[in-house]
This record gives sequence, structure tokens and C-alpha cells, in this order.
Amino acid sequence: MSEATIKTILPEVLEQLEAVQVAPGRPLLAVDADEVLVLLAAHLKRFLKQNNIDLRLTEYRLEGTMFPNGAKHPLPFDESLRWLDRFFEDEVLRQEALPHAREVLERLSSDIQVMVLTNVPRHGREKRIENLKNLGIPYPLVENSGGKGLPLAWLRDQAEAPVIFVDDSPNQIRSAEKYAPEVTRIHFAGAEYVDRLIPECEAASFRVTGWLECERVIREVLTL
Repeated sequence: MSEATIKTILPEVLEQLEAVQVAPGRPLLAVDADEVLVLLAAHLKRFLKQNNIDLRLTEYRLEGTMFPNGAKHPLPFDESLRWLDRFFEDEVLRQEALPHAREVLERLSSDIQVMVLTNVPRHGREKRIENLKNLGIPYPLVENSGGKGLPLAWLRDQAEAPVIFVDDSPNQIRSAEKYAPEVTRIHFAGAEYVDRLIPECEAASFRVTGWLECERVIREVLTL
């Protein structure tokens, strides 16, 4: 990666990437958090219901999905974002792990480097770290903003070894393909509540629906 390209990574993100202390020559696994390590949509629906708001997900997006109870029209998008920010402020410490996430990462960590690459809002970063640690997922965490492709390209260059990326977002999978095509891209749809909403992503190397399947794919890719 050129110096010019490195400078396009946000300084606060680059600082966190450097703090990961990637070990050259050892495979690296970068995993998203929401809907990959921890449940988001189902938890968000319960949280909003407690505040008299109905989350009506019909496709893989939040815009136009939050409705005051009994209303025909959704909340304005800016107000929806405020509720999402409040969720990350109030609920991150209570997010639940997806089945087998802890056990699979623990097994894999004996052979590869594991890190979390998440787009959690900045004010939720420390709570996310604490929650994941409490769930037995205590790996280095980078709080990213925007596309993850450039950070993945940086990690690939530092690792000098195979890199695998796991995320539920088709946009993030496409970002990885654009900027770090050598990275193996696993499209993860582990929560049944959102699995039915996520479209197939042509940029993905694999698509999986759970951590045991994900582990099999990772071991096959790395011949572990």
C-alpha cells in the first residue's frame, strides 16, 4: 500500500490499526461485531418496543423502518439515527453473542491472529470492548468509520500472510473486494432475523449462516 493510500485512512483508525501489532507471517482473521459476534436487530427491536417504537424490517436497511406504535409513517431518518445512537449508548453492554462465536474464535486463535473490525459509534467503543470481553471474545478491536476495504488492505500488507474478513454487510464485502481483493471475504448471516433480508453478494468468496460453518470454511482456506 502506497503512502498516499495510507493517508486516506482516517488518522484515528490508522492509530488503532497500528496498536493491533500485527505479527508478520501469521494468518489474520478480521471479524465484524454486529450480527456476526453479537445480535443487533433482534435486540434493537426489543429496545425500541420498550420505547413505543416498532421496528419493521423488510429489507437490509434501517431507513424508514422505525414506526411509532400504530403509525402509518416512519420516523424521519435523523430521528432513527438518534435512536440507534441511544441503543449503542444504553444497550451495548447487554448485547448477546451469536451461538458458537466464542468457542470457534478461541479454537482458531491458537493458529491465527484474531481481531474485531467494527463500525460501532465512537461513544460505544469502550462499552463494546467490555461487552465482548465479558462474552469471552477479548480480541483487539478497531473502531472503523465507513468502508473497511482500506483498513483491510493495510492489515494484509502488515500480515504478509493470508487474511480472512467476516462481515454481514454486502457493502463492506464489496469494499473489501475493491481495496483488498486478495483477502478472503466471508459473507456471514448468522442471525435468522436478518438472514432472510440480506441479499446475495457477488463479491463474497463464501456465504455462511453460522459460526461452525464459518470455522470449516476458514480451516479449509488456511488448510488448518
